Amino acid sequence: MIFLTQNDKYYIGTIVVTILVGVVIFMVFVFIKRVVMSIVDGLEMMYTFFTKRPAFIHLYVFIKKMKPEQIRILEEQFTFYKRLDEKNKLYFRHRVASFIDKKQFIGKEGFLISEQVQVLVSATAVMLTFGFRDFMIEAVEHIIIYPTQYYSQLNKQYHKGEFNTRLKTLVLSWDSFIDGYRIEDDKLNLGIHEFAHAIHFNSIYQEDINSIIFIDTFNELRSLIAEDEFLKNRLITSEYLRDYAFTNDFELLAVILETFIETPLAFRNQFPVVYYKVRQMLNFNFPSY
Repeated sequence: MIFLTQNDKYYIGTIVVTILVGVVIFMVFVFIKRVVMSIVDGLEMMYTFFTKRPAFIHLYVFIKKMKPEQIRILEEQFTFYKRLDEKNKLYFRHRVASFIDKKQFIGKEGFLISEQVQVLVSATAVMLTFGFRDFMIEAVEHIIIYPTQYYSQLNKQYHKGEFNTRLKTLVLSWDSFIDGYRIEDDKLNLGIHEFAHAIHFNSIYQEDINSIIFIDTFNELRSLIAEDEFLKNRLITSEYLRDYAFTNDFELLAVILETFIETPLAFRNQFPVVYYKVRQMLNFNFPSY
């Protein structure tokens, strides 16, 4: 049998009261935080309703730094980055460094994952989401790189790239990826195409403000093309969008994003209504766009 002195009871009571007070304070804090976040979210939804844009994009406690070699790769090989002002270059580098840290890069068939591979692949994802607040593309956890096209055991065909939703894996053949940037205005870019699929899928299941804008605007674009026969016929007969775009909605989006990124001026001149919908989807307000 254990006997407690008056002092023991006092200390135990003090501890219990302290724990209870701490729990109450924590619950009040959580409640206040939820109320504040609900108010902020409501205000941003009102702002977005009128502007079709998020209230802000960049807000970081710490800025991640890239290594000098990684920065050199961006400066020499990534046109989108080179066109940005210094403040946006800083944000872009932070996002590329964060993306590299969060994703697992895997080389197949003897392919070596170098600094160039990590930087250019990550920069492609960051470019497409640079108008987003949440840029990480949670639907992608693994990025597999083959040296060239690879044989898929699933459909018994050779592929240059794909996005596997179930495995959260994006697969690229490096030679085709590099070809996409070697010729920057042919509207063919494997990296953009496959990341477009990932962003599309990710946006369907996420509830952040940019995902909502992305999906809502794409649905508007789909309806516009479906209902406006003149516009649809122009898109098809002009051959500005390659035929593969009309396979399904996912391919339509992927081809449109390739076209938008690589030939923005021509896109705006030929199909301004479609162009501005895509610009709204991506929240793009950057040089050349």
